[in-house]
Amino acid sequence: MTGFRRDAQDSAVLGSLRLSQVVREAGVELPAYVYDVDGMTETLRSLRHAFGDAPHLVAYAIKANSAGTVVRAFAAEGAGVDAVSGAELELALSCGVPEKQLVMSGVAKSDAEIDLALFKGILAIQAESVEELGRVQARARATGRRADISLRINPGIEIDTHSHIATGHDAAKFGISESDLAAAYAVIDGSGGLLSQVGISVHLGSMMTSTEAYARSARKLCDLARERRAQATKLAYVDFGGGFGVDYGSTPSVPPSEFAHICVRTLRDAGLSDLMIVVEPGRSLVAPYGVLVARIVQTKRSAERRWVMINAGMNDLIRPALYAAKHRIELCESSPQEPEWRVVGPVCESSDDFGSHALGPDPSGLVAVRDAGAYGYVMASEYNGRALPSEVFVKGGKIVSVSRSPGRQAWLQRRLEA
Repeated sequence: MTGFRRDAQDSAVLGSLRLSQVVREAGVELPAYVYDVDGMTETLRSLRHAFGDAPHLVAYAIKANSAGTVVRAFAAEGAGVDAVSGAELELALSCGVPEKQLVMSGVAKSDAEIDLALFKGILAIQAESVEELGRVQARARATGRRADISLRINPGIEIDTHSHIATGHDAAKFGISESDLAAAYAVIDGSGGLLSQVGISVHLGSMMTSTEAYARSARKLCDLARERRAQATKLAYVDFGGGFGVDYGSTPSVPPSEFAHICVRTLRDAGLSDLMIVVEPGRSLVAPYGVLVARIVQTKRSAERRWVMINAGMNDLIRPALYAAKHRIELCESSPQEPEWRVVGPVCESSDDFGSHALGPDPSGLVAVRDAGAYGYVMASEYNGRALPSEVFVKGGKIVSVSRSPGRQAWLQRRLEA
C-alpha cells in the first residue's frame, strides 16, 4: 500500500515503513523529507493509462520535485519533463529523459538556456512572447540550428485558485495573448526556416480541483491548433498543460485521469487525433507521497492559547507562508485528537505558522507534515542560518537513497567567506 496511512499500532506509515523507523534507520537530523517513490510511479502509470491508445507525453513539471531519484523513476516509466531553466533541462537529461521528451518553458530564458535547448535538440522551446520568438530566431541563426518551438497561449481564463499560482488570465506574465498570435505567426513564417512551429500550448495555473476551466481552455486551444494547421503548419503536438490539484485535507480533488479524458475527447472532437497530447503535471504526481518529519521542541500555553513549536519552519516548507496553504500535521505515533494546537516553526517571522491541528492533550515527539512532496524541498532556503533539510527516499519497502543536509557549518563557512 502506498501513500500516508496508519498501521495497527496507530503509527504513521509512508509506503510500507513507519516514519519514525525511516528517519532512525536513515540516520538523518530532523527536519527531513521522506518520499514514497512507489506511490509516485503508480500515480504516473494510472495517468498514462487514462490516455488509452492516444499518442501522448506526460512531461513532468520537474520544478515540483527535482530529486534525481524521482526523475529517474519517472523516466523509467516513459515520462518526459517540462523544464523552466537550463539547470532543470540538464538534470532531466542526466536522469535519462530522452531529448525529444523535453519541453522548455519560462518567460525569461537566457541566451545560454536557449542555446542549450538548441544544441540538445529537445522537443520544443515553448515561446511565451512575440519578443522571445525574435530572440530564439537570433540564437538559431547564431548557432546554425533550427529551433523547434511551441507557442504558449494565454487564453484569458480565470481559475479558482490562489492568485500567486494562476497563470492563464489576462494580467499574468505568462503566454501569448490571442490578439498577438498573428504577429507571432508572422515571425515564425518569416524566419526562413530558422523557426519551426511543432506545437501549441497552454497552462492555466495550479491546484485545479474541477475540470470546467480546463475543458474550456482545451477547446480554445484545439480551435487555435486547427486554424493554425490549416495554414500548412506541420504541428506535432497540442500541450494542454498541467495544474491538476490534490486534496490537502479540505478540498476534494479530481483524479488526474479525468483531465486526461478531457484531452483525448477534445482533440478527437476537433479532428486532431493524429496529434500527440502533451500534459505537464507536477504536484499531482508527487505531493501526496512526501511528508516533512519534524520534532516538537516544546509547547507553550498562554491564557487560552496553545502553541506547539517544531524544528521545521517556513525555510523548510514555505507554502503556508507564501500561499496561505494548510498541510495536515499529525503526531507520528498517534492519530489526530483534540485539543487543537497552533503549530509554529523557529523562524523569526510571524508568517512561520502552519495553522491549528489536533495533537492531543500533551503533544511530544515527532510530527508528520503531510502532502509535502511538491514545492517543499525545492523551495527551501537557509534563512535564519538554518540548514537545508535532508531527503529520504523509500521504494519497495526499503530506503533506496538519502540526500543529507549540508549542515549549519556549511552555511557558516560560506557566510564567513562572503
